Amino acid sequence: MVRINDPLEWPQWGGPARNFKSDSKELAERWPAGGPRRLWVRPLGEGHSSIVVDGGRLYTMYRKGAREYVICMDARSGRTLWEHSYTAPLYPKMDMSYGFGPHSTPVLSGDFIVSVGTTGKLICLNKTTGREVWSQDLWANFGGTIINVGYSSSPLAYKNRIIVQVGGPGHSLIAFDRAHGRIAWKAHNFRNSSSSPILINVDGQEQLVAFLHAEVVAVDPDTGALLWTHPVSAAWNFHFNISTPVWGEGNLLFVSAAYGVGGRVLQLRRAAGNEGDGVVAK
Repeated sequence: MVRINDPLEWPQWGGPARNFKSDSKELAERWPAGGPRRLWVRPLGEGHSSIVVDGGRLYTMYRKGAREYVICMDARSGRTLWEHSYTAPLYPKMDMSYGFGPHSTPVLSGDFIVSVGTTGKLICLNKTTGREVWSQDLWANFGGTIINVGYSSSPLAYKNRIIVQVGGPGHSLIAFDRAHGRIAWKAHNFRNSSSSPILINVDGQEQLVAFLHAEVVAVDPDTGALLWTHPVSAAWNFHFNISTPVWGEGNLLFVSAAYGVGGRVLQLRRAAGNEGDGVVAK
């Protein structure tokens, strides 16, 4: 819970540091006897996208039929300030038994909000007006890994770039220029997953960590250069590396795969040549 007048109080999946922690102060220790007072309620469509917050505005995504929506609402009243929609028909044989999505959470960065829908449509909008600035189709334009239950990875903002997981030969990860949508870098041949990437700092070195289909990897967020990789794969041959990695004290990276594989803890250290070296922690 955050105060709605704080700047960039919850700008992305997992909050300001993408670790699901809030720095808000003076929060109540318990609810009143009658529970919290409801300020407003309103319906939206289908979806699992969570809410991001900035300057008294709430942003999220939802789907109705074959269209997906990015919506901006007033935090105090729930009133729609703007709404942007686009056609996003499902691919043949997609399995929507887990929900139609969108499953990804947008990211606020500078003057923009960037979202990815169920079928991999990446949209950058002006966060004040909702005007479309640029768009990319991660599946159709790049041949990204098609996940039959829908794209779920939440985009990450780094400096003036938006970094997304795509999957496939030469573009497992792609960094787009935030203002124009041009490719800043693309790299690697790993298959995509439903997990969302995070940024960590290993002994002074920024690393982007992505929990992909069969491995957890780290790259230089400025160039995409591979720093290290470690195999971690779910028991099924699908895309069930789902959870977001957790970065903890002592340079410990926690990852958890599905279907009986269990978790891994990697202890990271800087190696000679300024390269990251992942070591399994006992």
